[in-house]
Amino acid sequence: MDAPQHRADAVFALPRLPRTAALLGELPGWAEDLAERRIEVVDGKADVTIADPAHAPEARGPAIVDGDAGSSPMRLLPLPVRGSPALFVNLGHRRAARYAIEHGIVHGQRWRNARNRAAAALAGAGLLPVPRGAIGVSGAHGPPALVGASGLDDHEWALFVSSGSIVRRDAFLLFPPGRRAPTHVLKFGRVPGVTVQFERDERGAEVASLAGNAVARRAPSHLGRFEVGGYPASLETAAVGTKLTNYLRRTIPRRRKLAAVEGVAQWLIEVARETAAPPEALGPERERLARELGEELVGSIPPVPATFLHNDVAEENVVVSGRDFMVLDWEWAQLHGLPLSDLVYFGVHVLRIVDGALTEEERDRHFVDVLTGNAEGSPVLFRWIRELVAALDLPPESVGPLVTASWLDRGRLSLVERRRAESVGGAPLDPAFAERAAQAWTSQPALGPGWSAWR
Repeated sequence: MDAPQHRADAVFALPRLPRTAALLGELPGWAEDLAERRIEVVDGKADVTIADPAHAPEARGPAIVDGDAGSSPMRLLPLPVRGSPALFVNLGHRRAARYAIEHGIVHGQRWRNARNRAAAALAGAGLLPVPRGAIGVSGAHGPPALVGASGLDDHEWALFVSSGSIVRRDAFLLFPPGRRAPTHVLKFGRVPGVTVQFERDERGAEVASLAGNAVARRAPSHLGRFEVGGYPASLETAAVGTKLTNYLRRTIPRRRKLAAVEGVAQWLIEVARETAAPPEALGPERERLARELGEELVGSIPPVPATFLHNDVAEENVVVSGRDFMVLDWEWAQLHGLPLSDLVYFGVHVLRIVDGALTEEERDRHFVDVLTGNAEGSPVLFRWIRELVAALDLPPESVGPLVTASWLDRGRLSLVERRRAESVGGAPLDPAFAERAAQAWTSQPALGPGWSAWR
């Protein structure tokens, strides 16, 4: 939709999650946002009133004013200030505000990043001017309902907002008193009763724990699930630092970006080597893939070892801090999966940013270019693949069919998840990258089961 999305996630800062809301004034996107979250828009008395600045004096009881925080007891700074937010910063929580502004947003211009650093320092000192466009919350006292239910109600917080589909989860970063970095992350669903991702998280945490220390040391600890008013939530330990997607978009030299992704790639090679199981362990996965993708493709894969897979090591799921890093969102973790799958997926995702392919159109072109040897990052990706092939002693003729099965399976799963999101959100969604990538892989002559450009 053309109107801003997910500004209504500001309601999750309230100490009581509303079932009804009244709207006063011009509030683009709010009615649609509230409906997606199963919050009924009513006339008259409601659990919360949402107003534009012109109608703020009319708001009664718990109220949210979108566009002018004024002297409200709680002032939320959405970033970006106008449009669809990536995070909400509670300016009353100075340490959390400083961390969120410093690590949560990035720009392609040096002067804008310098401005962000200055804004973070001012927020930490309580001196950041509140811009027009901020959100004011009044008539509500106490921590956000979800934070209160976690038992960490004395912690400062910043709210990170997921873009795109309503089924994607938001997260509170939680900071203990006196701490400048978060210790916990509280994930929550924005639609009551939709728990499938939290169930997968629990299973993924169990699988990661079984895979050994090479895997477990890079994973946050899953601490448990709960719900508030039907909204599902979970608590885990925090990964401190900057998401790789933001780090790679910084105005820093290419060599530093490559150093960051190299560390993750070498870890993926290490994980594959340490978790490699005999080819027989891949039997159940082969049977599933044969049902989903066809006997001919799967039958063309010679006996190869099974390896642990995270299955979503994309740039948004890696947090870097100096030379260290952590990996997030283990809901698709798999003890015995196809070798090469994680490494190729990671390489395609991060090298397009390193190479400067930042739009979705550029991303699709870069997918073909990097895998056919025509992108600046191609030699890096191909070196990684050769290292893993050597580490597992994979037959070279297995690489094309393995990568083909991986992309086709990801495209199939992406379609299933898109259909689920459309069902929950009630609106059509564009095909995600994994679907587009699967189509490109099978339609380009230099790709597919015979792919050999990596050699």
